[in-house]
Amino acid sequence: MVLSILLGVAMMQAPAAAPQVSPLVCPMTGEAVSATSPSIDFAGTRFQMCCGDCPAGFKKDPSAAVKAARAKGKTFGTFLFDPITNARIDAKAAKASSDYRGTRYLFTSADEKAKFDADPKTIIGKTPKKEVLFCAVAGHAIKNYAAAGGYLDINGTRYYTCCTNCLAKLKADNTLATKAPAEQVKDPTAIDVEAKQ
Repeated sequence: MVLSILLGVAMMQAPAAAPQVSPLVCPMTGEAVSATSPSIDFAGTRFQMCCGDCPAGFKKDPSAAVKAARAKGKTFGTFLFDPITNARIDAKAAKASSDYRGTRYLFTSADEKAKFDADPKTIIGKTPKKEVLFCAVAGHAIKNYAAAGGYLDINGTRYYTCCTNCLAKLKADNTLATKAPAEQVKDPTAIDVEAKQ
């Protein structure tokens, strides 16, 4: 009896096991990737390739590659932004994650994850077909997705900002998006990831 009580107390004090996270795979082959695998950012999502041959195929038609990979039912990309706050998030700083339609979404808190998990389809919405890698608030170009501080979808276009301060200003006043030059409104671009990003 005493042993049963002690065992019960020990089980209550034991930390809960961390949830299993499925491994990321290459969107081209479905094979496992590693931290040193070549990567490409496209539409705010990072895709790691299994080998040096896959990037060229992915870049020929990234949208088609993502669609084909999604049909395989595996997780093959990591969104670079917290979909609840819209701010850039580093994987090391994430407190939680959820996999949805082949993409891993990172969150700064378990509460954000719970909000996302309750209705991911509404939160993600439809990914805009156009984007602006130009901070309409600060008035300058953004080098790549990893250099952006956040994003906001406005009238079917995804506007990236250079920092979270500009993101807050854009959320407060969507009309600031009109300051982005028309030539900056483009289709999403596949961008090679430099090793330090």
